[in-house]
Amino acid sequence: MSEPLESDPSLLVVVLDVNASAWSKSPLTVGNALQQMVIFINAYLALKPENKLVVLASNKRECKCLYPVDRANATIERDIRVYEQFRVVDATVLSGVQSMLFGAEETVGDPNRGIEEGQTLMSRALSKALCHIHRVVDSTTSKVWSRILVLSAADDSPREYISLMNTIFAAQRMSVLIDICKVFGGDSVFLQQAAEITGGNYLKVDTAGGESMLQTLMFTCLADHYTREVLVAPTNETIDFRATCFCHKRVVDIGYVCSVCLSIFCEMAPVCSTCQTKFSFRIARAESAQSNGTLKQSPKPAAATAAMSTLTLS
Repeated sequence: MSEPLESDPSLLVVVLDVNASAWSKSPLTVGNALQQMVIFINAYLALKPENKLVVLASNKRECKCLYPVDRANATIERDIRVYEQFRVVDATVLSGVQSMLFGAEETVGDPNRGIEEGQTLMSRALSKALCHIHRVVDSTTSKVWSRILVLSAADDSPREYISLMNTIFAAQRMSVLIDICKVFGGDSVFLQQAAEITGGNYLKVDTAGGESMLQTLMFTCLADHYTREVLVAPTNETIDFRATCFCHKRVVDIGYVCSVCLSIFCEMAPVCSTCQTKFSFRIARAESAQSNGTLKQSPKPAAATAAMSTLTLS
């Protein structure tokens, strides 16, 4: 793998969490957060004219690409006092987020009804970001170093655990950094793992305590791959690599894994609640009892084994 050079351009994919239910509980309003994010995006574009940008927005129901847009269908007023690219990015991102926040309500046939109101389709957004990165990298002849910046305010969705982990490992294979900016709520276990595995930064901004999200992004996430090699990045020593069970949505140390869909459960069940697979149980007999044809009494009950495997997590 080649080393990054100072002249190499960058591709930044910004994933915005626009879950209205999550932002309604945050001390930082969604409007103020968007204004700070737009300033950060303009600073990134001003660093190098070859830098490329993609902006995605995701909520509970959908994931949309806000930028780039088709210039033929875009209706943006011209302003000679503002740099052309800044004006287009600001207008398209703000209008796109507004349409998603005040869009249509959930329908009866929504396939994402299993996701709660305070959760976001983060795995779908990251998958779409990797698709954009793959398309841009394949269409350019020069080396482009890519990274993803996630602005998160929603909670983790245990339903997305497998798809999200697959996306994280795909980003690691593509040498794509994933930076996380968490502005509200508790730490995201899934996004902490995403930043750690891909070599990115996980930032928890205490907006209630007066910390500035823009200042945190400028000093930590603005640097490209080349600059990060000479910077001391913030470390997180309390990363939780344990998985979350699908039944009670809690972090488990030891769990049971479905051998068909790899769903994780904290308690053994005869039927997988995810793929509806029925497990076959059998009693494990001791070798001495099997040779004598009888089952001797033991101080502990015989263990039951099934197609549901046991997973030990450290």
